[in-house]
Amino acid sequence: MNEKFTPILVVLLVLAAFLGGSLWMKSKYDTKQPQPSGQAAGQQVQKQQAPEFKASKSDNPEVKFFVMSFCPYGNQAEQGLKPVAELLGDQVSWEPVYIVADAKQSCEAGCQNSVYDEVRCQQLVANQQVPDMETCKKYFPYDNAQTCLEEKCADIKEGEFNSLHGKQELNQNVRELCAWETGDEEKWWNFVDLVNTNCSYQNADECWEEYAAQAGFNAENIKSCEANDSQRILNEQLALVEEYKVSGSPTVYINGVLYQGGRNPEDYKQAVCQSFNNPPEECNQTLSAGNQAAPAPGSCN
Repeated sequence: MNEKFTPILVVLLVLAAFLGGSLWMKSKYDTKQPQPSGQAAGQQVQKQQAPEFKASKSDNPEVKFFVMSFCPYGNQAEQGLKPVAELLGDQVSWEPVYIVADAKQSCEAGCQNSVYDEVRCQQLVANQQVPDMETCKKYFPYDNAQTCLEEKCADIKEGEFNSLHGKQELNQNVRELCAWETGDEEKWWNFVDLVNTNCSYQNADECWEEYAAQAGFNAENIKSCEANDSQRILNEQLALVEEYKVSGSPTVYINGVLYQGGRNPEDYKQAVCQSFNNPPEECNQTLSAGNQAAPAPGSCN
């Protein structure tokens, strides 16, 4: 195989692995926010001025942040939000929401995009996104959607869930929510930060426990919650994802208003502080310059 296609094929294989869930989410929801894929797209979006944040005010602003536990862009947002949460504490109502999908619906929707289309493959070859038509057929292996449904989706049970980066990410979503339900937000932020830094969607099931203990949690309690409450927790997450029509990680709502600005602590702090009827004294403290070293504005979809 020509070496110049190798990086492209690796990317396509990764995309193919998550095609069902990703395409279902993308087709069902419209987040109305930039969703670049790759460095060049990210740089292009970064040059654009973010829409002005038109705050809705309240005495105790509510921040819902939709993420996936191993989306690097979602982790980026958590890193930006953590200092704001530490600064403002319970003067703000914080709520993490994890983006999950109904596994059967996701698979069935993905089948529509797994069918071989000669015109599409010709375009991919012409654009040098795949080397030849035979290779393209491997990425779109079905002659019709019904065959895909029978071979790929028939064994998926009703009520099963998936997450974009696989089963271990789904499990970690649940564990982080179990930790959140303990009510100790300081420990939760530390736990998430440690997992983001040290674990991945490939090893989370073996990795998380050490960092839960470091953050001050009883890992056995989290395991018990995961075993007994995961169905309830995931149903609650899916309901919120559908209510807010979210597919991209991260997506942040402040008092119900979609936030589309920078992801540095100061950027988030300013938006949250604009959402108070009477901003507390802590809002006068500068966290980090919102226009310096701005994180890439990508998202996982």
